[in-house]
Amino acid sequence: MKKIGVIIPTFNIEYSTEFLHGIYDYFDGKDVSIIYTQTKLPHSTVGVYDYQYWQSAELLFSQEIDALIIATGVYCAGMTQEELESELYRFGRRPVISTAIPLNLPNCYTVQADCKKSYLEVITHLKNVHGCRNIAFLSAAETKSREAIERFEAFKEAMSANKLKVNDKFVFEGKFTDFDAEAALKKTLKTKSDVKFDAMVCANDMMAIGCYRVLKEFGLSVPNDVKVVGFDDAQFANRANPRLSTINQNIYNQGYVCAQTAFSVLNGEEVPRLINSDLETKFRQSCGCIPLDSSEDVYRSPSGEIKEEGAHLVSRLNQYMNDLEERNNIIILLDILKGANTMRQFYYNLKYIIHLCAMDNMAINLYQMPVYLDYNEDVIIPEKMELNMYSDIVNDKEEFNPGTKFNPSNIIFSEPSLDNTAGQYILHPIFTGETCYGYLICKINKNKFADYTIYLKILINAICSSIEYTNRLMETERLTNKYTELKEDNTSLTKQSKTDELTGLLNRRGYYEFGQRTLDIIQEMEHAGIVFFADMDNLKKINDTYGHDAGDEAIKLLAEVFKSVFRNNDVIGRLGGDEFGIVAPGMIIEHVPLIRKKIDETCKKESKRLKLPYTLSVSVGYASLEKSSLLKQLMSEADVMLYAEKRKKHGRKYT
Repeated sequence: MKKIGVIIPTFNIEYSTEFLHGIYDYFDGKDVSIIYTQTKLPHSTVGVYDYQYWQSAELLFSQEIDALIIATGVYCAGMTQEELESELYRFGRRPVISTAIPLNLPNCYTVQADCKKSYLEVITHLKNVHGCRNIAFLSAAETKSREAIERFEAFKEAMSANKLKVNDKFVFEGKFTDFDAEAALKKTLKTKSDVKFDAMVCANDMMAIGCYRVLKEFGLSVPNDVKVVGFDDAQFANRANPRLSTINQNIYNQGYVCAQTAFSVLNGEEVPRLINSDLETKFRQSCGCIPLDSSEDVYRSPSGEIKEEGAHLVSRLNQYMNDLEERNNIIILLDILKGANTMRQFYYNLKYIIHLCAMDNMAINLYQMPVYLDYNEDVIIPEKMELNMYSDIVNDKEEFNPGTKFNPSNIIFSEPSLDNTAGQYILHPIFTGETCYGYLICKINKNKFADYTIYLKILINAICSSIEYTNRLMETERLTNKYTELKEDNTSLTKQSKTDELTGLLNRRGYYEFGQRTLDIIQEMEHAGIVFFADMDNLKKINDTYGHDAGDEAIKLLAEVFKSVFRNNDVIGRLGGDEFGIVAPGMIIEHVPLIRKKIDETCKKESKRLKLPYTLSVSVGYASLEKSSLLKQLMSEADVMLYAEKRKKHGRKYT
């Protein structure tokens, strides 16, 4: 089955919508796979991580792709033709179908809108119908866009054909934006009297809107004082006030012809290298052809015929209802994803996600290791990937971690059943920040490309969160196993001279070594914990009154008290003399009073049971892990509290 890639910087502009709809409609029902992707621009930082999208283009250079359709005119508004060609060279001799601009590639076909005829119609109309002689031009040639240069040249040719002179003072540089156009006009035009032209032709509709604002600020009327004509026939052009006269490129038809060309070439048909797509000139209110008080959706053709606007345009009501539906779907999608913390949980929700997002299937492919990419680095796709999950709701087939490994330079579809399914797909890289994990590919069943952009952005964010959460869980399990090993290692510490001979507890060296290792693990796992510093009360008096053997027995008894009060996984050590340290992983601050009470009660109970001539007593200080990650620092914090408790007890006598 033939596979055709379609690359475009973004799905979210009007040009893209019309262009992609034309491609979608041509291929609807044909036995071919179409893979759409939005790539932004290489190394772009317009959005902080826009450069990550270029991975989509690199993936479509796969050997599995038989032909490529590219919206060249849109790319060359943000990069030079030479830069674009250098990115595309690795596609080799496979056919490339370019819009607007012929590319210097081995096997390129171009669908081009010839604006010369339309500009001739515009200038002839302004001169003969409206009597304009001093016609200005808002150019975008400084962008070095081939389309912008062609439009300026076509304007000059049309002026010459009508025996009108191009006045350099009436040529302004608008760079394709309304704000640049406004700034360029205001730089030269200071007052109403400076406006010496009677018509303004603009290289696109957006610049015409900037012109509107300047003329209105000067108190000039469109079209009574100045006629204005744009280019593109953007949706806002027919909703502007006044409605903008313009040239419709018929972007939908360009997409349709590109698709037709790609299909014909792959089927071995003879196709000309350059194919012209017809433009349509529409004269509305801004040149005076339609009355300003008219509310009809009509325009005048160059022949003078009044025509209704195209029926393919979506009505405001239909668009409004579609927007409501999509907002509701987005809310439902966010609710579904709330319960998808791990990758397996995401997989369990995948079939519902696919249905909600107007898709038939989806495959999620992950690199064996994440790829970290900075904006100034070239994209290099790893040679090894693995199919993580896929779901096909049409054929009721799904699988999680099937173990399928593949090279994305050779194939796009990692799941064979999807590879053999004709249809239209979107490919999207899975990334968050500088980290890219792989890509997803999904079969779509509607042509709502702008809506898919939102769905997919939400989905890749959720997938990245699930991957990261799953990785944290796996790391936690690994650390838990490591912690178990460390506990077991405690039994061998005696052989390493890390055990206190008197009490059988860890000695000072063993306590600080094993205690710090324990702290490192529990803090990596983001667990709570408490460090205790304990000091026996009145050991000197016990020694002086009952002898040092009695003092040693008191120390040994206190060690047994700590063993009975604390848990097996708590780290207990004798630091020297009558000082003890305890690391209690997982313990929270609210449990400390209970522990201290239990220590006190156990000391009294054991003293009574053994009929000691004194009551065993201990002062305890503590510190939470929030204070520090270093055991010695935490012990110092606990020592401060211990000292304060000792002062409170000062003067108490043992009994």
